[in-house]
Amino acid sequence: MTPGKKDKMTLYMLRNALSTLVIAFVSFMISLISYYECSFLEAIQRLFLVNIYTTLYFLLLWLLDYMIFEISKIIFDTYENILTYKFILVLCLIAIILFFVPMLDLFQWNFIFLCLFIALRQVKQLYIHKKRPSNGL
Repeated sequence: MTPGKKDKMTLYMLRNALSTLVIAFVSFMISLISYYECSFLEAIQRLFLVNIYTTLYFLLLWLLDYMIFEISKIIFDTYENILTYKFILVLCLIAIILFFVPMLDLFQWNFIFLCLFIALRQVKQLYIHKKRPSNGL
């Protein structure tokens, strides 16, 4: 592998890690603000300074998000000729269903945002990079 390709791959993985970090952070902020009925700054304080367990929980959720995102990329890239737009519709449907399922709001918001982010990535792959299969849309 050439050094330029390694650098590109590193930047690509860093971009994905940053995106999943934003998803985990936004879902944690929504959850903490609604649970403690506090301001944004107080929620940041509760997330990073008050309790080490909350911070570790946040980091574990971020790791879970990153793993789910990378697995979804592998699945889509492997079966892109079969999945096409159906995978995107299924992800959007899952996000809508998760909105109405009674569960812990942290996971609810997190998985809704993650499903939508994965769907947007698939749309980008299909339409912007013109990787549409011949039997697709």
